[in-house]
Amino acid sequence: MSRTLFTNARVLLDGFAGLQPGYSVLVEDGRIAAVSREAITVDDAQVVDLDGRTLMPGLIDAHAHITGLSLTPKNIAYPQAEIAIASANYLRNCLMDGYTTIREAGGADHATARLLAEGHIAGPRLYYSGKALTQTGGGADFRTPDEEIDPCGHVGPFSNMSAIADGVDAVRRAAREELRKGATQIKLFASGGVVFPAEGHATRYEYSNEELRAVVEEAEARGTYVMAHVYTDEGVRRCLAAGVRSIEHANFVSEETVAMMAGHGAFYVPTFISLVQRVESAGETHLPAAIVHNLESTIARGKQVYRWAKKHGVPIGLGTDLWGPEAQQSQLRELELRLELDTPAEILRSATAVNAELMMEKSRLGAIAPGAHADLLVVDGDPLADLRLLLEPQRNLKLIMKGGAICKDDMAA
Repeated sequence: MSRTLFTNARVLLDGFAGLQPGYSVLVEDGRIAAVSREAITVDDAQVVDLDGRTLMPGLIDAHAHITGLSLTPKNIAYPQAEIAIASANYLRNCLMDGYTTIREAGGADHATARLLAEGHIAGPRLYYSGKALTQTGGGADFRTPDEEIDPCGHVGPFSNMSAIADGVDAVRRAAREELRKGATQIKLFASGGVVFPAEGHATRYEYSNEELRAVVEEAEARGTYVMAHVYTDEGVRRCLAAGVRSIEHANFVSEETVAMMAGHGAFYVPTFISLVQRVESAGETHLPAAIVHNLESTIARGKQVYRWAKKHGVPIGLGTDLWGPEAQQSQLRELELRLELDTPAEILRSATAVNAELMMEKSRLGAIAPGAHADLLVVDGDPLADLRLLLEPQRNLKLIMKGGAICKDDMAA
């Protein structure tokens, strides 16, 4: 039995009211075994004296993509070997930034999860969706009007992150296929996007009510849920009626629809950094001015939706939706962007406890409590007083633990 004992810790406990000093935390076989203000005495434990540093749960990114090589998810032409290398690098960088868990929103697969589990690559816990489901001409059908088949002669979405399925029987089969391959949740597109391929205008809704409900039924049959890419008011309402648990983006919804989200017990996952990063890189990526304007409007609308969500008590998760290795460097900036809208305590709650509950892992992830996975960060400073400490992980993250294994140890530095 492997044991690690953290002593003299200031602990960020559930409630996030403030750091609790003088704690000891015992980790045994990948789980937290004890959390106590009293001294813990055990044999054969590696003792780590934190000397008053912060011990907090690892961060969770509830909307990540690891299979991109550039900002566009239209990646059918990229060699699979390059995508695999990029994915491995993305995962390792996530972990070193303090994300000990990610929910992958389309593109990752069982092979990647297996390599992580077997220790062949380093990275966070991976909750993967497999291929996201999209209708013909939907938000993840990346064909232009002049493209009909992919380079291999198949009808496909021109991306390894999605699969086209139309009709109740077809979407059932597509959902079952991803679940068969180990998907931990199902991702679908219930409206268009705001960058590509639409020219700055999301479709009002995608998939029929019957198709949406069929996917939800298949997920529920496996004890899991559906997450939906959806920007529009009508799209969100249709998802709620169908039983979708996780509403991604939702930048164009009304306050009335936000209140409906609260009534249905749905979770809301905004992803500001992906939009901001696209605006910042518009010059080098030659993004048309009309789309840049639309992105800026989308960001502003999303901030209002966030305020409504807080007003109505909708649980707010934290996701990033970044594509490609350069974009991944901005993953921690989602925390900073939210400081305009929320307190450090609530932002950290979103990135830990709320995301854990969203992913049906309440008290097992995102918490320092007996029985929880030992996914822990040691921070040099108080992130409740200065959240920007987490934006400099090389300097301020002194230790990273995932599943009881120490992945980074700069305690002596």
